[in-house]
Amino acid sequence: MSLAYRVMYRLGFTPWEQEEPITDLVEIVDALPPGTALDIGCGTGRYAVYCARRGWRVTGIDDVPLALDRARAYCREAGQEVRLIRGDIAAHPEVGDGYSLLIDIGCLHGLNAAGLSRAVANLSRAAAPGATLLTFAIAKGAPKPGPIGIDPDDVPGVFRGWQLVSTRRADEIVMHGRLAAAQPYVHRLVRRQS
Repeated sequence: MSLAYRVMYRLGFTPWEQEEPITDLVEIVDALPPGTALDIGCGTGRYAVYCARRGWRVTGIDDVPLALDRARAYCREAGQEVRLIRGDIAAHPEVGDGYSLLIDIGCLHGLNAAGLSRAVANLSRAAAPGATLLTFAIAKGAPKPGPIGIDPDDVPGVFRGWQLVSTRRADEIVMHGRLAAAQPYVHRLVRRQS
């Protein structure tokens, strides 16, 4: 999937980049005391900067060099310090541990089953007990090319070691092109205590 994202960043076609953070992220960041956050597939750093401006210590990970270059520039312009790592969350990246908030706005739903399983294992190792995971994913069956998707009914089985707190249809998130017919969802999960 990284090649597709590299091409889309080169073309300037990044429909997953929203000007404003999704409502769920705003609610979580406002409700939790600032701590450490991991932005998975951070792209140009919009959500990382949003959290950093509110007192969070943020690490962003992405596997697309151009996206990280833009994230560095965005962080500088915003005057926010964000640790940025080039890496594939489905590999074994060294992102650290003890994160109290993990944010996935459209990365994990692009992974195949094996990659998703590895990514969830890596996230579980990086998360503190009781951590919150916010993930945006379209349901399977969306037009291709596009993300593989994660069906809402599959979330509890995919995210083993996490408790599903809520799932909601996210129709306010505008999908473009062929993905306009996709079914977007936002899931909130909490890392179970060990």
